[in-house]
Amino acid sequence: MKTNKIVLHIPHSSMNGIFDKHIGKWHPNAFFVNDCVRELTDWYVDMLFHIEMEGVEEVVFPFSRFVCDVERLPNDEMEKIGQGIIYTHYRGYKRGLLTEDDRRDIYQLYNAHQEHLRESLSEGALLIDCHSFSNRTMEDTPDICIGYNNDESYSGLIVNEIANNFEKSGYSVKFNFPYTNSLYPKMPFAYKSVMIEVNKRIYMDNNTLLLNKNARQWMRWYGCLERIYRKLLFPIY
Repeated sequence: MKTNKIVLHIPHSSMNGIFDKHIGKWHPNAFFVNDCVRELTDWYVDMLFHIEMEGVEEVVFPFSRFVCDVERLPNDEMEKIGQGIIYTHYRGYKRGLLTEDDRRDIYQLYNAHQEHLRESLSEGALLIDCHSFSNRTMEDTPDICIGYNNDESYSGLIVNEIANNFEKSGYSVKFNFPYTNSLYPKMPFAYKSVMIEVNKRIYMDNNTLLLNKNARQWMRWYGCLERIYRKLLFPIY
């Protein structure tokens, strides 16, 4: 296993732009916020995965996925239900009418982010797709979900290294459950990709959106994360 750079991709941690009159156009609605935005936002994930370390770079999308979802693909199957790159419907809530100029500007945000991500990747890098999830409607969910693709982006050594370190720190881990796969933009060189989904219950209150106040839990989290980054960047085998 050789990783010379870790690129942390954080696409869904922001709420910015949802109600903007130009790129947002979702109607200010408490029910929409409670039913959709609260659950679909990866709260604090930009902070959760952040560690100052040489060789680690972050690519954070500064707008909400309800402005545009930078993990969707052009002609995505989800467009059929209004949840492609530009969401138009979600759980019965409808976005305001977007003009051609609005859509052009939203796609510019999408393309700029994709370009930033591609420029950050390099031969031998590891892309970590960083997310969180709520287990309100699911049973038997782990603390950590590790997602990967069944293609050249997969490395069993990397996946097992990540899983073993989380488990040694007391976190429960499952693979490709409840979410699967990892973002893998095609590039003219080889690199690896893995997704880490963190159950929100281990670091925040789903109802109040307040962070866990237990200092020991934060020491455990950041200690584990730092070991993972170091072992991936500076393996001893």
